[in-house]
Amino acid sequence: MQDMNNVDFKDTLSIIVPLHNKELNIENTINAIIKYINAQKLQILIIENGSTDSSKLIAQRTINKFKNEIDIVMFESQKGLGNALLEGFKHCKYKWIYFIPADFSFGNSEIEFIDKNNLYTRYDFFIGSKTHNDSIIERSRSRKLYSFVFNSLLKILFQIPFNDTQGTLVFKSNILNEISNLESFDFFITTEIVIKSFKKKIKILEVPVKDLGIQSKSTVKPFQDGLKMLVNIIKLRTKINL
Repeated sequence: MQDMNNVDFKDTLSIIVPLHNKELNIENTINAIIKYINAQKLQILIIENGSTDSSKLIAQRTINKFKNEIDIVMFESQKGLGNALLEGFKHCKYKWIYFIPADFSFGNSEIEFIDKNNLYTRYDFFIGSKTHNDSIIERSRSRKLYSFVFNSLLKILFQIPFNDTQGTLVFKSNILNEISNLESFDFFITTEIVIKSFKKKIKILEVPVKDLGIQSKSTVKPFQDGLKMLVNIIKLRTKINL
């Protein structure tokens, strides 16, 4: 976490942290969010997402340390990233929403870039993109190939210009009113949000991220999750008019 800089976000901000089996990371993540991210008004929502390890207990213990100092609370959802984000959206109070993974693998690098360049006055939606030219990130060849194929398919089927729809997200909360009926309950949720927002002509920008090299136990199952993604792509394509 020592590679992060303080960010004073110049608006109100709700942060959503989906939590599934990240007992090694969640305490450090909460501590880092509170230490390095400030806003006019700040809300932190930890969404416990069917963990089978000690994540929930550690998160609640950490929340209890800060609950009298900052607006931080935990809710629970059914398993699945989509379920976690949909639950978090119900409780967001503020103008901007920031989705952060529980291991905080990119730190606050994307929101720091947004704030430093005053981009939130020009765009309504940001994707923390692993493929951005200025991103600093190490990925295996297989992950790069998987991402390339996935995002190439999205470009063909949905005519979107983005190279990474599976990154962190920072967007205005009122966008949720324009892209209602979100249906993805798993990792595809971020892609669904990006595509539906793009179709509503919302101003979207991919911004760079910096991998902090945080050790984390992956919950991704490439083959199984890849098949689910393919099914979700087909389902979404049948419902969206181009």
